[in-house]
Amino acid sequence: MPHVVGTAGHVDHGKSALVLALTGTDPDRLAEEKARGMTIDLGFAWTTLPSGREVGFVDVPGHERFVHNMLAGVGGVDCALLVVDAVEGWQPQSAEHLAILDLLGIATGVVALTKVDLAGPERAAEVAVQVRERLAGTTLAGAPLLETAAPAGLGVDRVRAELDRVLDQVAEPPDRGRPRLPVDRVFTIRGSGTVVTGTLSGGALAADTEAVLLPAGRRVRVRGLQAHGRPLARATPARRLAVNLAGVATTEVARGDLLTLPGQWRPTRTADCHLRCLPGRQPLRARGAYLLYAGAAEVAVRLQLLDAAEVRPGEHALVRLQLDAPLVLDPFEPVVLRDSGRDETVGGGLVLDPFPVAPVRGTAARVHRLEQLEAREAAGRDGLLARVLAERGLVALADLPALAGASGGQVDAALTAAVEQGLALRGRAVAWAPEAWLRAEKAVLRAVAAHHRAEPLAAGMPAQLARAAALPAGGGHRAGEGRGGRPDPRDEGPGAPRRGGAGALRAAAGAEAVDALVAAGDLVADGPVLRLPEHGVRLDPAQQAVRARVEAVLAEAGVSVQSESALTALGADRGLLDALVRLGVLVRVGSGLHLGKDALDQAVASLRRAFPDGRTFTAADAKQAMRTTRKTAIPLLEHLDQTGVTTRSGDLRRLL
Repeated sequence: MPHVVGTAGHVDHGKSALVLALTGTDPDRLAEEKARGMTIDLGFAWTTLPSGREVGFVDVPGHERFVHNMLAGVGGVDCALLVVDAVEGWQPQSAEHLAILDLLGIATGVVALTKVDLAGPERAAEVAVQVRERLAGTTLAGAPLLETAAPAGLGVDRVRAELDRVLDQVAEPPDRGRPRLPVDRVFTIRGSGTVVTGTLSGGALAADTEAVLLPAGRRVRVRGLQAHGRPLARATPARRLAVNLAGVATTEVARGDLLTLPGQWRPTRTADCHLRCLPGRQPLRARGAYLLYAGAAEVAVRLQLLDAAEVRPGEHALVRLQLDAPLVLDPFEPVVLRDSGRDETVGGGLVLDPFPVAPVRGTAARVHRLEQLEAREAAGRDGLLARVLAERGLVALADLPALAGASGGQVDAALTAAVEQGLALRGRAVAWAPEAWLRAEKAVLRAVAAHHRAEPLAAGMPAQLARAAALPAGGGHRAGEGRGGRPDPRDEGPGAPRRGGAGALRAAAGAEAVDALVAAGDLVADGPVLRLPEHGVRLDPAQQAVRARVEAVLAEAGVSVQSESALTALGADRGLLDALVRLGVLVRVGSGLHLGKDALDQAVASLRRAFPDGRTFTAADAKQAMRTTRKTAIPLLEHLDQTGVTTRSGDLRRLL
């Protein structure tokens, strides 16, 4: 398994010299770096340790003015090589680099005490004590400390052996089926074109694959892969990679971009995090000017403190980050915060939710959100899907990978397990929290019942309205919704998982809830409307009187259509006419024309007597047989055609 080791330490403490001694490669690649004798930008080298393990080194600058470059390279490492000059001892950038490693959670490392040949034994021992004191309470507490003098080769083999030993403790990098490579360098190779480098994580990446650069959403093709000077057909996580891209110019890619597969990741402008303020720093405040570092990206950010007025040095807090530019973040990804005015690292922590769905205003909303975030952190990545559903109620299946930070296959397995545990329900297009599903079903039943009360003569509630009642506006959210739960169009790109917005999600969810109620017999689908099983037409005394008048007129008229206006004159409004049709008193035989049900049966019986055994007849023949007028015969025959009592061929009809 390959590993990536990142150097750290104060300027001119010997990081690059040690990397050169370990690998035989000078990581200072820029002419300016060689002229000034200091690392300005990221340098890269690699070697094979005694066990045969391949290791890539990211050599980062130590000068305080280039900490932003250091942060671009250290984000993807799984082991640190912290370097301290035995002559100068612990220095400001030693402290800042250690703080960054601690914030990023890098718990595996080796400390090299350099230039011991110049310091002498007493000074080296004094600095060693100093370094161990500084490491106490950090992720590198107890890391092996080795004396070295790289130009003379002193201690270099011990560093190799110790790196081999500590890397045995590093777990296999997770493959979540969602590869991402934060771009830390961009350059051109003649004959190949654009090349980017970075440390791959999250999944495998193959050559000759379609990919996407985020946050811009630019589609590219992976023309080739190279690691440690060798071409690869397929790269696995935790590899330093050079990736040759087709379809993009070097001017269209920048450090901090993310190379990944289409549809798996999307940018955000808002994220909820658990941050801590470093000891000895100014408190973190909402009015502060800060830069956020994640992967190889840097973006200006504003803080909304959720559980405190400020985050004091050494303390933790839950904070909402409002980003000035789109950034791709993963749940439980470590981030670092720097004060842009003071140009110093002030804190960092973990992303808990890259896609919060609603603003936090007022005490009740803040308390509710704090409870959600605390539950998220306690659940961890393995329990994230259930927490996403508990918070949102329902999520489009297509959005779950982005929200749960996993591949489609992993989400499918996690959702199946959650369903078995009673923590989720799976629909055709939507995953539900059980509570949200029950609320949606109850909302539909309440809405249909209310419709029955408001319009007792109606056959039922239009199905579209019933589906909408399952989730009122604002009842569903999608990955990447911006401030206020609304999509931020600036975050959209071809790599986004799903389009259509909350309205499409509500429509799909409402249809699932209604269909389930119909399947269970709690609702009856009656043509275009839905009704409760017990719903029937109930006429009040006044309506009963109108019905009696209508039936009297129908009995006297015989086989003769009645216009809607004539029936309305008897006191029957449109709602009552619809009810009388459902009760079987009337039959609607044309637009605005009705016939009594008994008269219709009488007319059909007359036709069967007059034209038995499939004999054909004309409209005139039918009019004569039914003893009615052409005004009644024509719409009546058309009604019989439509209802399958008769069939027509030209001017002739026959009974079926």
